[in-house]
Amino acid sequence: MTRIIKYLFILTVFVAGFSCEREYSYNTGAKAFEFSVDTLMFDTVFSEIGSATLNFKIYNPHPEDFIIDKIELAGGDVSEFRLNINGFADNKVENLRINANDSLYVFVDVTIKPDETNNPFVVNDSIVVVSGALNQQVQLLAYGQNVEVLKKHHITESTTFTNEKPYLIFDYAVVDENVNLTIESGTSIHLHNDASLIVFGSMQVDGTFEEPVLFQGHRLEEFYKETPGQWNKIHFMPGSKDNSINFAEVKNSIMGIVVDSVGLGNDQPFAIDNTLIDHASKYGLIAQNSNITASNLVIGHCGIHSLALTFGGTYNFYHSTIANYFSLRNFFRNTPALLLNNYFIDDDETEIINPLLEANFYNSIIYGNNTNEIGLDFKEYGGDNASAYNYYFESSAIKSGSTDISNEEHFKDVIANTNPSFIDASDYNYQLDTLSICKDAANVEISENYPTDILNTSRLNDQGPDMGAYERIEEN
Repeated sequence: MTRIIKYLFILTVFVAGFSCEREYSYNTGAKAFEFSVDTLMFDTVFSEIGSATLNFKIYNPHPEDFIIDKIELAGGDVSEFRLNINGFADNKVENLRINANDSLYVFVDVTIKPDETNNPFVVNDSIVVVSGALNQQVQLLAYGQNVEVLKKHHITESTTFTNEKPYLIFDYAVVDENVNLTIESGTSIHLHNDASLIVFGSMQVDGTFEEPVLFQGHRLEEFYKETPGQWNKIHFMPGSKDNSINFAEVKNSIMGIVVDSVGLGNDQPFAIDNTLIDHASKYGLIAQNSNITASNLVIGHCGIHSLALTFGGTYNFYHSTIANYFSLRNFFRNTPALLLNNYFIDDDETEIINPLLEANFYNSIIYGNNTNEIGLDFKEYGGDNASAYNYYFESSAIKSGSTDISNEEHFKDVIANTNPSFIDASDYNYQLDTLSICKDAANVEISENYPTDILNTSRLNDQGPDMGAYERIEEN
């Protein structure tokens, strides 16, 4: 019995020890707290479109527990900012407890009211933290930008988009048949989640080196700068004609540019020059049975194919850089950067074959982190059809894996499976390093037709023109 009593005593002491909790005694008074930021700054926010939510911490650096008398938004409920204070969705919270050497979060977002200006403007406020007679503040700062909103919008007469203020597309904007859309240099077009720009008529993108035309998502925060899949696509539909894109940047889409049966018959080829397509979750440029001529084109970080030329057609690419090193949240691409194809399979599982009349690549680079970045996916014709697929690479650097490049009908003066030495592909910089094997290796006669690169640098003032869209000039 004595032993049992002894064990019960020990167990009682053990349980009592673990049952003890620190007693909190909350003090009030003028004590200074610390903040993780002095100013919470938002990147440019479009009017009437909510921002991303930012946050900061309030620290109690003291050995005592305290009650913060009040945390409030100085502008009150008329402010364009909104608060969530330690879980309370309110612009003012009183008598908030904070333990010794502990902290609490304040979350902030902003929805900016439109005004009459076309230029960016500043919206500011502050968060006031009151402890006794002591008032401390965290400043809030956002840059607002008015936009021209297009929601399920049809362009029914010939129109020019100007660079006076950005355009924001919700759902879709459609250029109707027999209607022309001209986009001036320096114009910014932003597309909301899954939104598309669809062209049945004609579209000319008239950017310049100094003022390119920008297509990207509507979130301008730094976090979204290189995030794919923020909007859907620019889609040129069958029957669309007289299309051209010059000096444009197409970023953060699902499928950047889709060209479907365009440039056929007596129509002019679809022309795309001096253009960057990057950060697409599926395709950078995908074409079906179309006629495309491209120069100084750069297509990079894409989840499936950077460039897919499908269901036949006619294609000519000069001084282009197709460089795909896609990786995103442990997802790694297993498809080639370039796909050439002459068929599709319809809903009845029937193969429909259309000849690839031409797919020519001159003075170009096609490279990436896969073993083979050239996908040749062709179906043989029945009967006498030697033109089922014609493709040709000349004076280009390609990553072809085990593909046989000895046939000069398809490959001439090709550098195969040798790293082109981009400055930093992981940072999406596809300019050539000083030791690149592509330097001075392009065909001069071809380069004479494209005397400047995508950065407006002369190719003809160097020792020799470089492969790809970028010309590297070494400093003396």
